[in-house]
Amino acid sequence: MHEKMLAAVVYGMGDLRVEEWNKPVCIEKSILVKVKSCCICGTDVRIYRKGDYRAQYPVIVGHEIAGEIVEVAQGVEGYRVGERVCVAPGHGCGECRICRKGYPNVCTNPHPSLGYKLNGGFAEYIAVPEHILRLGFVNKIPDGLDYNQAALSEIIACCLNAQENVEVQEEDTVLIMGCGPAGIIQAILSKYFGAKRVIVTQRSLGRLLRAKKLFPDVIDRIIASGEEELYDEVMKETNGEGVDVVIVCAPSREAQELATTLVAPRGRVNFFGGLPKDDCIDRIDANRLHYKEYTISGASSSLPRNNREALRLLDERIIDPDKFITETFPLSEIHKGFELIDTRNCIKVVINP
Repeated sequence: MHEKMLAAVVYGMGDLRVEEWNKPVCIEKSILVKVKSCCICGTDVRIYRKGDYRAQYPVIVGHEIAGEIVEVAQGVEGYRVGERVCVAPGHGCGECRICRKGYPNVCTNPHPSLGYKLNGGFAEYIAVPEHILRLGFVNKIPDGLDYNQAALSEIIACCLNAQENVEVQEEDTVLIMGCGPAGIIQAILSKYFGAKRVIVTQRSLGRLLRAKKLFPDVIDRIIASGEEELYDEVMKETNGEGVDVVIVCAPSREAQELATTLVAPRGRVNFFGGLPKDDCIDRIDANRLHYKEYTISGASSSLPRNNREALRLLDERIIDPDKFITETFPLSEIHKGFELIDTRNCIKVVINP
């Protein structure tokens, strides 16, 4: 007989059930982690609310994981029972040419990802696969962070990956499109890396006002594009040049296309948010790209070093975790967490299994 645990399982679009599930076994070369905290991510919302072609149902979602090691398989070195760790969803094989170059996040032969095809963190326990350990995606939590705070490190790590790709520099004016958790983190990181001015935009005003109130030293200007003409306002802010950097955190084709009109000559655009499979083709003016010599980059997941850096930024309060955590819920009430996110009247919601 399998031991049982409580888990939140998505069976299909709109079908999330909290139920007993088989407790995972600590197989060879793995560790078993008692999940203490797991944040709800926009990806989790999409898999549950809208469906995702990359998910394999039924699946336990959740990939922003902090917990305690309760079992270590024989032969695994560097980890011990009782240690507090964060587990990131590194899906690289570690063996292909791209992984060997140090970029397992864009592996050409990836393993299934946590919360998509491998069971994730909205459960009492998770067995961490061998490749996640081997690649360095399990990191010890600094003493100064509790589990809820540490669980924020995964989304920060993903934002750090984007920052590396877009190379925010001193004196840059940066435009962040989208004011969800990732957009706010990108604003903070942009200032941390030297940006002179940070503008944040999205259609509705409410989230922008909340973010501006919480982070007045980070966000210099907000633009509600549903009420103001974004292009005109950006040009006013930049003497008609456009911004040096645009980071598109909104999962919107229109936002990505608009970003390419707002960037200054020799500027940089990063597509941080992914698009739906059925609406993922952008129309970009190639002549503008040619004559303005701007660059476009993507950002997919994170690297091991990004996760370690994220924990440091949280521990040193360069990013204050307590400003991000709006509410916590026990696993049995995870539906309330998703309902709160639906209202958009929150930043991050944490589930405590």
